[in-house]
Amino acid sequence: MRTSSSFKILLSLALSLGGVFGFSACPADPPSGEGEGEGEGEGEGEGEGEGEGEGEGEGEGEGEGEGEAAPDEVLFQEALALYDQAAVTVDPAQAASLYTQAQALFEQVVADFPASTRADNAAYLAARCIYERKEYAAAETEFQAMIAAHPGSPFLDQAWFFLGRSQYEQQDYARAITSLETSITTDPAGIYVDNAAYYVGRSYYDSGDFANARSELASFETTYPTSTYIDNGRYYLGRANFNDRLYADAIGPFSRVLQTAGSIYADNARYYSGRCHYALGSNTELTSAVADFDDVQATYPTSQYVDNSLRWEAQAYADLGNCTAARAALSTLQRDFAGSTEITRAQTYLTNNGCP
Repeated sequence: MRTSSSFKILLSLALSLGGVFGFSACPADPPSGEGEGEGEGEGEGEGEGEGEGEGEGEGEGEGEGEGEAAPDEVLFQEALALYDQAAVTVDPAQAASLYTQAQALFEQVVADFPASTRADNAAYLAARCIYERKEYAAAETEFQAMIAAHPGSPFLDQAWFFLGRSQYEQQDYARAITSLETSITTDPAGIYVDNAAYYVGRSYYDSGDFANARSELASFETTYPTSTYIDNGRYYLGRANFNDRLYADAIGPFSRVLQTAGSIYADNARYYSGRCHYALGSNTELTSAVADFDDVQATYPTSQYVDNSLRWEAQAYADLGNCTAARAALSTLQRDFAGSTEITRAQTYLTNNGCP
């Protein structure tokens, strides 16, 4: 679960109904190939795997006391069981079907029992079912309706968060920022507060506002150092610096990504560290760049940056006056990546810089 905050939902239902909890498997960013390269075919493809809210206990309410459960509670628990089952179902089509069934029952709770203590929870989870099916425009509408109908709900911060995520997925970054910031201010100790802070920074980054992205992601790294989004935040902080040509400032965040065990951004960070050293241009920096590019090839042989790293390594060697090593890197690029557009770029650079 990508959260650093404690549960806030009351657990008294566990005493009377055996502790049924609501879980959400929410893979926020499946492998996407974002295509963030600088005109060089350098797509990201990092597949963030940023699941939000697994097992955060979204389904719990105040409980109904001893004895037979009330009709609204019975219906709510039936819906919640389907929701939980969907959350752990591997097959996407089957999971979507279960979410659809759960949504219908949650909506029935709201329609048939508008005064129920479960009404806000049911409305929130109905919207979550839509979100989990990746129907982001429809989810946005439902989260907005839930927020308007239940302004005092303890689920309000979560609704604002997923409203922001729905808007983010639609690339409506300005509105996403507003919703995510509202989630944070609604409950600064909420279970999604670190997620929300990260996505504020990402929204600025993805909209091309790298200055605000740097500010927000630097604050995120400082404020939520134990968040499981920490490597994501560090990587995009580095990229925001890189994209604004603040190469020296970018190296630190990339280095911290590489210090994060198991980071899915490790190959990306190593490659962009090399690009930063290369851009700084001194012989010492060029030597560091070569070391980074070598590491991409040796440590991450399946990375999509391997051909890019060979191209930039060839150029770094040419700049250092080592034409033999430059030609060797070009030869490896030609041999292992025959169709890569990096070959022509490397050939042209070597020819124009004394290593034909």
